[in-house]
Amino acid sequence: MKILHINAHLNFQGGIETYLLSLMPRLEELGHSQVVAFSEGHAELAPHAHQIQGLSDFGAKAEKAGYARFSRLLEAERPDVVHLHNIHNIGPIRACLDTVPTVVTAHDYRYICPASNFYFRRTAEVCPSNCGPHCFSNAVVKRCLTPRPGIAWNYYRRVKWIAANSHRFANVIAPSGYAASRYVQSGFSTDQVDVLPYFCPMLPEATPRSLPDQQNIVFLGRLSENKGVRYFIEALGLLPESVRGLVVGNLNSARTDELQNLATQSNCRGRLEMRAWAGRDEIRSIIKNASLLVFPSIWAETLGIVGLEALACGVPAVASDIGGVREWLHHGENGLLVPPKDKHAFAEAIREILDNPQRAQQMGERGIALVKSKFSVERHLDGLVDIYTEACGKEKDEVAKSMTSELEHRVSDAV
Repeated sequence: MKILHINAHLNFQGGIETYLLSLMPRLEELGHSQVVAFSEGHAELAPHAHQIQGLSDFGAKAEKAGYARFSRLLEAERPDVVHLHNIHNIGPIRACLDTVPTVVTAHDYRYICPASNFYFRRTAEVCPSNCGPHCFSNAVVKRCLTPRPGIAWNYYRRVKWIAANSHRFANVIAPSGYAASRYVQSGFSTDQVDVLPYFCPMLPEATPRSLPDQQNIVFLGRLSENKGVRYFIEALGLLPESVRGLVVGNLNSARTDELQNLATQSNCRGRLEMRAWAGRDEIRSIIKNASLLVFPSIWAETLGIVGLEALACGVPAVASDIGGVREWLHHGENGLLVPPKDKHAFAEAIREILDNPQRAQQMGERGIALVKSKFSVERHLDGLVDIYTEACGKEKDEVAKSMTSELEHRVSDAV
């Protein structure tokens, strides 16, 4: 089977991209040819990559160009199935739906929410509603979407176009039951939506690790507001002087200054280290040497790959009880769940684990066991290949129905 993956970015700087770059070689090992199309990133990361501009663009001109470019790519590559990941441009999506069975993974909510994340920036709350005209008032009042009318309209139009064409997608792959519920709530059929959790890109440890001598907590991820890094820093400020913190993410000078100022206000600047994105081997080393992972997101995460990586390393986690997080963090078993945006609850939960090394060790052991049983690469690949096969079968069924209908029509005309 030949699969064409489409994602706006090709790098190791996000959970989606890490998943994609970990997935493709494993599918190759099973005998399935892999091709990827992207706009920004590094073509050398994949053997068969096409850099095609405009996947994040919008507007009629960009959509027309995207449709033409992908029509040519589809004609040249002739994939059996397209696996759509994260893009904005409707044109390439339309070209795929017109040509080949297409499945989409719900890495976030961009195909059902104009803002992509069901998140109100002004109030730091999760939006409970489906896409509708109220999105424009929310853009102004709650700042979920850009207040610039032209851009907001194009994002809104993208979601409405997807909704009108939702029946044309062979399958929607949801990383969690929570994500699946949001897509079904937004109009996708329950028959289309399959819950298939991500696999952990890191192989689980064979044996539990030894706890580090230095108590330290780590945050790994994008440093956008909705990832909640401020609550990590504020919680660190409430912990004993002996506890150190590490933030690893997409740092720039402005964001570094902002976080350092917050650390100063929280009385923990001398205990907080910040690093830019690291390579995969370094990420594993960082996690293994951490006392625990803190996952303070305040948007409805579809799952949280970095959480799986912590579990695989035998590291417990303290995380916001939001979105699909509780589908990998079982409260009291492999970590602790706390209310989002509550720095005191985070600090208390972190202290509870740090003060009980034996319990932390047991949580780590259970985390490794959970990754092996629920988030293994074998389990994910089995489910994904079944979805690809089903998608191709649906296409054949539609062709057969069309041919039967045409034949019946001709017979009727002849009679």
